[in-house]
Amino acid sequence: MSESKRGVGQHHLRMEGVVSVEEVLRELETLNPNAMLLEPRDVYDPALIGVTDDPNDSWPRQARIHVAVYDIDKCLEAIMKWLDCDYDAARDWFGYNTSGAWVGEGTPTFTILGEGER
Repeated sequence: MSESKRGVGQHHLRMEGVVSVEEVLRELETLNPNAMLLEPRDVYDPALIGVTDDPNDSWPRQARIHVAVYDIDKCLEAIMKWLDCDYDAARDWFGYNTSGAWVGEGTPTFTILGEGER
């Protein structure tokens, strides 16, 4: 499934509006302390935008398990900076190593925010 079809609709995010990474982490710790976070954290934490229990992705999840939600565009920007690569290389890395990696029930989900949602 392409990145544009992964993720959650804004109405599914538990934390709407602009929230800090710290607020998202506190919410996730409360709702699902076993949820996975992307590593390295200093690279990916700025792309963490919320928590959902209704991800719209292709993974075989149990219902109502809260997971982290990352902004795809912010992930790509972070990868380009981290790996000192261009957009196409970042997309390839993201698709293979990040959005395409199932690590269990706590696997994060990814979304693309519209201009008005940033």
